[in-house]
Amino acid sequence: MNKEPIYVSESAAKSIWQEYRIFSNRVEIDTHFGAMVIPFEHIERVDVSESEVKGLLRGDLHLKGFRPALKVDWANFVEHVVIDKSEGLIHRILLTPDDSEKFKSVLDEALSRYGENSDVD
Repeated sequence: MNKEPIYVSESAAKSIWQEYRIFSNRVEIDTHFGAMVIPFEHIERVDVSESEVKGLLRGDLHLKGFRPALKVDWANFVEHVVIDKSEGLIHRILLTPDDSEKFKSVLDEALSRYGENSDVD
């Protein structure tokens, strides 16, 4: 496994002092309950979403494409990243990195490079 992360989202209050790391083949979510690893081959989609509370105040119930989700921090209250997975018990994970757009951008690039390299194998 790759030892050095490509991107580290430092722990902060909005992530409840948890750290999120992107490697060249996986995402690691370092929670208070232990580390969660999401291999790239299990990632179907990555999006940035606004605060659920902000949407509710506008009347948007976020029901389109609804999937039960694991929320590992304050994702209901601030902008967050949504990771949809194809494998495992939980198919949607919401997390709040220090910079949601940058986290998504770096993850999208890493997923693209990973896909190109796996096509060669």
